[in-house]
Amino acid sequence: MVKAIKEYSLADLMERIEEIFNQNPGPINGFNAVVQYDVYGEEKGTYQHFFKNGNLTIKKGVETTPTCTMQLSYDNFKKFVLGKQSGTMALLTGRVRVLGNLSTAMRIETILRRYNIREPF
Repeated sequence: MVKAIKEYSLADLMERIEEIFNQNPGPINGFNAVVQYDVYGEEKGTYQHFFKNGNLTIKKGVETTPTCTMQLSYDNFKKFVLGKQSGTMALLTGRVRVLGNLSTAMRIETILRRYNIREPF
């Protein structure tokens, strides 16, 4: 049985994202960056997403200097992944803070739209 996103821990959610992206690498082909998520709220953690050669590897913690860092609550992270929250609006309303390369952060939203991730997750 497939779980709803609200049933996932942050670690489980990161694992599932990695799985979905690597099952269909088309949207991330040619995208090479390290995107860091600093997640706070009911679930907390720092994860780095390594995009390289059409592959996504997610690691907990900080291994290298990221291309950009997104700081957001766990609730907003889930909404962002499911396409229920615009990254641009989240940035303008302070729901997400971006450090580093803003264009890389905006590219993530475009990539997520191409995956069209929906619940059940």
